[in-house]
Amino acid sequence: MKSALGIIAIVVIGGALLALLRWTTPGYAVLTGPIETVGRQGAPIEGADFTFKVDKLILSELLVFPRYGKKVERGTGGLWAVVAAEASARRGTLLLGGVAIRGASGRIYEQSTRVGGTPQLLAGRELQPGLLQRGLLVFELPADEIKGAELLVSRDFSPRLSSQLAVALDEGGAIRRTVLEIGRDPL
Repeated sequence: MKSALGIIAIVVIGGALLALLRWTTPGYAVLTGPIETVGRQGAPIEGADFTFKVDKLILSELLVFPRYGKKVERGTGGLWAVVAAEASARRGTLLLGGVAIRGASGRIYEQSTRVGGTPQLLAGRELQPGLLQRGLLVFELPADEIKGAELLVSRDFSPRLSSQLAVALDEGGAIRRTVLEIGRDPL
């Protein structure tokens, strides 16, 4: 009788231990996710493949920019977040494939495709070792997402087991404009 109770106790304890291990083990996405390097606006951050620095954050309701010799205006139901930044490669030529903002709620906002053709965009430019590239990253997001937001920058569009820089954006020190004219305003 005592040996049967001992076996049952071992099985129950073993089952509880296995359930605890299953509930506390991170999922596949967490295990193979990006390797984040955290930094703040205004300071250079070095990742495995590139160096990145956010100079300033400009928030605007209306964006005006030149496209093929004509002025284009873009409004939004939220805010335009324009990030002035500089980057350079560390080892070899590369493109920044993944650039997004993680908002206050944790949602991810990719770069806006509504400003394509703007000459000052940093996305799509080749980064060379030792050569600093300056440019703009443009995002469209709800106004309540900007407080506590982070800029996520990586070499790959969806980084897995590779470096990703997470830059805390300074919403309090952001330049606020009703209308931001890219190419005319000093950025």
